[in-house]
Amino acid sequence: MSKLWNDVDAYFTSQLNADDEVITGILENEEERSEAASGQGKFLQLLARIKGAKTVLEIGTLSGYSTLWLGKALPEEGRMATLESNPEYAKTAFEHIKAAELDDKVEVIEAPAENTLPKLLERGYPRFDFIYINANQKHYPDYLEAAINMAKSGSVILTERKIMESFEEEEAKCPKMQRFLQILTEHPRVDATAVQTVGSRGHDGFVMAVLD
Repeated sequence: MSKLWNDVDAYFTSQLNADDEVITGILENEEERSEAASGQGKFLQLLARIKGAKTVLEIGTLSGYSTLWLGKALPEEGRMATLESNPEYAKTAFEHIKAAELDDKVEVIEAPAENTLPKLLERGYPRFDFIYINANQKHYPDYLEAAINMAKSGSVILTERKIMESFEEEEAKCPKMQRFLQILTEHPRVDATAVQTVGSRGHDGFVMAVLD
């Protein structure tokens, strides 16, 4: 079945030009490319464009693959902050962002997200239109609460989830996951759903929320 998933991803990528020349040229490292799916990157970009996002926050930069897709969705006056605690990842991401000529819009902040998130508004960022969480999943409840506090009415929050791995490891029963789901279901500002996906990254998925 995984071969079929790969073939379908490859077909639609070729037919819909989901790969971006700049992004493909920058991310030449095979390890980075194997962890990335251009269709999912384009999906992020389209969601941000549909939202009309002028301010974007990303929690978890890694080498900057999703950062570039989201950064290219920004209008001329748009701003984006991406948080990364690993110095090597932060350095690589900045190089990719600069090569894509997005460094005037996108700031890489090298620090643990739990330390940085409470200070972002103090740094002059407005409340964010679009927030993407793709970091250490044990901190997801804390990141989600912080994201809600930094968002405004109509903001979109998207969280990457490795659905299959989580349930195989019985993560769904752990207190952190229960707290994460409790916030999504009980917070008065949040309307959320979860979607499973299959493709070149295997059995995956995401959670998406819109704030009142």
